Amino acid sequence: MRDSNATVVVSGTTNIDTFVTVQNFPQPGETTIAKPGIEALGGKGANQAAACAHMGVNTVLLSTVGNDPQGELALKQLREHGVNTDYIVISRQPTGRAFIMNDPSGENIIIVTSGANELVSPAQQRETVDELRRQGPVPIVLAQGELTPEHSAQLPRLVANSDSRLVLNLAPVTTRDPDLMAAADPLVLNEGEAAAVLGEAPGTPVEELTDRLRTIARSVVITLGQRGALILEKGAEPVHIPAVHVDRVVDTTGAGDAFCGTLAAALAQGETLVDACTLGAAAGALATQKRGAAVSYASENEVRRLGEE
Repeated sequence: MRDSNATVVVSGTTNIDTFVTVQNFPQPGETTIAKPGIEALGGKGANQAAACAHMGVNTVLLSTVGNDPQGELALKQLREHGVNTDYIVISRQPTGRAFIMNDPSGENIIIVTSGANELVSPAQQRETVDELRRQGPVPIVLAQGELTPEHSAQLPRLVANSDSRLVLNLAPVTTRDPDLMAAADPLVLNEGEAAAVLGEAPGTPVEELTDRLRTIARSVVITLGQRGALILEKGAEPVHIPAVHVDRVVDTTGAGDAFCGTLAAALAQGETLVDACTLGAAAGALATQKRGAAVSYASENEVRRLGEE
């Protein structure tokens, strides 16, 4: 079933994350003393590329970093995760940064400065993707919502007139471009994002959204946290993927990216969407057991072992 030459191309952002731990999240105008944590690789593009590479899939990240110490650190850590960084662009703009507060329950608040990520242009990446296709199959192009809206609208060009499949995690929902969402297979959203893409109020029950969601993309996956995930495909009944539970949640940062990167890798390996989501759920659960984003990701053997239980 697996094609050892298959490549997943990830078009997305790269950050360096700075973590701190607080006893309670501050209110507006309040100063809170925090305990310092680690500096590590982040950005949804980089995180999802790392999760994909952990599954043993050839993974190429198309991104932009600054010519600065943070950019050097990001490239070093991406390579340590097994990601091909040969096509990452070095810019005069500073490397993107994320500042992450965690509380004792594992919840987080994240503030991002985009920096060089604002220059990530899928239109300029098409030639690179075509070159990679000449080297071997590229069954999956994986992308997220952290690019500028203008650049996100270019993502369908990376799969146009090809056998590649666009897996789009529209997080955050920075655009509701109908052509972008229509190209996704699947479009991956959490419950809040599912409401946002339809222009509905936060907290709208997902059951009220399913019929409309299945019309905007080729397929849709809605992640439901501790309730698992829901797969919507045209002409088929919704499929519920049970959550994978672990004993203790330490930090939820990057768990959604672990889900998406693993899902993309599994699809590239020939898994069905149902099985890919099951493995994604296992990877996301394992990621909550350690602090940090990419540094918390498990190996393929660990993911498959938990996903098959």
